[in-house]
Amino acid sequence: MKPIRLYFTLLGFLTTNVVFSQISHGGMPYFLQPSILRSSSQSFFVEMPSFNLDSVLREDAVNKGNMRGSYPFAYKFYTHIDLNDAAPTVLPDGTTVWQIGIRSAGAYSINLLLRDFEIPQGGKLFVYNSDYSYVAGSFDYRNNSPEKILPIQPVSGESIIVEYSEPVNVPFKGHFVISEVNHDYRDIFKAGREPSPDINSAYSCMPDILCSDATEEMIRSTVLLIINGSVACTGSLLNNTAADGKPYLLTAVHCFVDDEYSEYPTDMNFYNDRAGTVVAFFNYNRPVCDANIKMKGSEEMSLAGAFARAFIPRKDIALIEFSDPPPNYYNAFYAGWNWNLVATGNHTNIHHPSAAVKKYGMTDKTISLSSTSFNIFDSNSFWKIPSWTIGSTEEGSSGSPLFDENNFVIGGLNSGASLCSGVDPNGKTDYFSVLGMGWETGDSVNQLKTYLDPLNTGVPQYQGLDPNQANPVIRLANAGYTGGDSLIISNLSPSNSGYVFGNSNLPTTEFAEEFTVTNPVEIFGAYLLTPAMPFSSTSSVTVYIYTGNSSPAIKIDSARFVPQYINYSDGAFSPANKTLTFPTETFVLFDKPVQVTAKNFFISYSINYSTTAQFCVYNTKLQNTSQPNTAWVKDAAKGWVTADTYDYYKPVKTSLAIQPVLRNWNGDQIGKIMVTDNNGFYYERSGRALSLRKPLNVQGQIAVYSVSGQLLEKMPIQPDQTTVVLKERPQGTIGIVKITSDFSSFVGKMIY
Repeated sequence: MKPIRLYFTLLGFLTTNVVFSQISHGGMPYFLQPSILRSSSQSFFVEMPSFNLDSVLREDAVNKGNMRGSYPFAYKFYTHIDLNDAAPTVLPDGTTVWQIGIRSAGAYSINLLLRDFEIPQGGKLFVYNSDYSYVAGSFDYRNNSPEKILPIQPVSGESIIVEYSEPVNVPFKGHFVISEVNHDYRDIFKAGREPSPDINSAYSCMPDILCSDATEEMIRSTVLLIINGSVACTGSLLNNTAADGKPYLLTAVHCFVDDEYSEYPTDMNFYNDRAGTVVAFFNYNRPVCDANIKMKGSEEMSLAGAFARAFIPRKDIALIEFSDPPPNYYNAFYAGWNWNLVATGNHTNIHHPSAAVKKYGMTDKTISLSSTSFNIFDSNSFWKIPSWTIGSTEEGSSGSPLFDENNFVIGGLNSGASLCSGVDPNGKTDYFSVLGMGWETGDSVNQLKTYLDPLNTGVPQYQGLDPNQANPVIRLANAGYTGGDSLIISNLSPSNSGYVFGNSNLPTTEFAEEFTVTNPVEIFGAYLLTPAMPFSSTSSVTVYIYTGNSSPAIKIDSARFVPQYINYSDGAFSPANKTLTFPTETFVLFDKPVQVTAKNFFISYSINYSTTAQFCVYNTKLQNTSQPNTAWVKDAAKGWVTADTYDYYKPVKTSLAIQPVLRNWNGDQIGKIMVTDNNGFYYERSGRALSLRKPLNVQGQIAVYSVSGQLLEKMPIQPDQTTVVLKERPQGTIGIVKITSDFSSFVGKMIY
């Protein structure tokens, strides 16, 4: 399928190796209140030209075949919108804030590609929709790259705002150009991807991944891909024999080309450019296996930008490498692989059909090497799936992994004709690429072996890698929604009205879930599971972490709740103003991991009482009535009370559907180093350069410690020297930097 392109402003194509990161770093935009926005002229919105949607959909239908991939969802505008063209606003503290508005009428969401992107430490970039219900960011100096490119994930709505803020006294002025605006005409992140009852049958034989027999490792290694801002596919992270955590990802070549049915390009510069546009979404799963609640997965965990490593067009094998590994809290798994040409036992497929939440397929039939019906591919180079026992595939499933009986990846989806026939597969054939066909090609630069077996072991298969195995990342929950507990919405007794754990006629404005741990932990963030409701920015929900022995007592951190959802309305374009119209899972990330040494901690959410917006979180009907209550309500008169003693609610033990993401934290030695706010240095990841804001007057020393107090490295620094180069360490490693001289000592924190 060939994406439509309208040249709004013609730009040259990049032909270098593109590497960058799209990891968001939390925080809050400056302009979140409508009163502030109204003070700006609406002329700051740049209007995209109209296009003929019917013509685009007809071309999609004509191009749709049994090549499983390149699910087209966006119309591409090439633009040249410069930050320098935006009107600045100077705040009282001297911070300058720029806003650029982009509107494309009828868009479900808009995603962007930024070029010439380089911002200093202290600069922050956000992209949010005009009703502030969806915020992407912040992106900061850690997202800089040598190629100065940054793709921005889809942001819901037909009007979005790009906000860039920069404090005074930065080492250089930030700059970027918005070079692509992609108009989503299919609603790429609608709830569960089941658009309306008449086409629900397209997914009826595909179990949600949580309702399947798939292993946790299979699930965590499979990701949704958006390529070139306009098509969707699936891919899988792969381990290598060095087990060094290099983020290699297997998918299909045809996901990257403009015409899937003609000979593919062989120029690696072409694939490098397309690899640079990839955005991968981790953990996009439906979180609850409940046929009555079609809950939408969260989209907050994304990663973007890659090198093209091995692209073997006639085998439809594509291997890319992300410029950065996924952060620890993504809890990604690097799957094992098997390049043998003989396959036995059952085989499993994990995929994102039509960019849906993750689905499951399994065949107990014998698979074998075969040819596809396309002459652009080599004969006898693909695994033939004669039929599926469970599930099927769809557009958008392309590149998705086929796992063998040992949970090793043996290939990625190429093409096929399988469909759901009611709740059963239709018995048709699918084809997957074969790792062994791309293992050695005679070109050491363009073959799988070079990257997946860098130690040249010659082994035909290799195990997977869990980078968090030594200290697992846990999604902690007080209820088991696949083990008998169920999500419910509790309302007040008839003499009152509203939610027990949300907006009501009572002056209760905060609700909390209690957790008990045996060891000190660091909390990355928390999932909140919410029912469908009329939510908007006026709801102004904030998430807090408390400690306390008997109730929430000491507030230690907070983050704004920004629901990550895409609105959908029965197959028609929805209005720009979005609401939480579907049950939704949202991951709230704290600015930095929050260390908790207490045995008990609480995660709460506070609300306001807007007349136009509401908010609540699901609570739980517990199957085991002996399980303790863990939900709390902050009563206006009594303060914090447990839900089972709350006077306005029939006393019932329950839990709130709040699930923190955390791991054990060894804080025993951290007290040896006093850490202050960092105003004395900044770190540039691209060159591993630690730079002082002011040089020392005499010779001194720079030492870097781990958070547990272990010395990582130290080096002298000369008078008037401002920069030293540090050793390479895994991204996300926290370093405690101590700078000393005869006359001064300074300690601050950095992140590699």
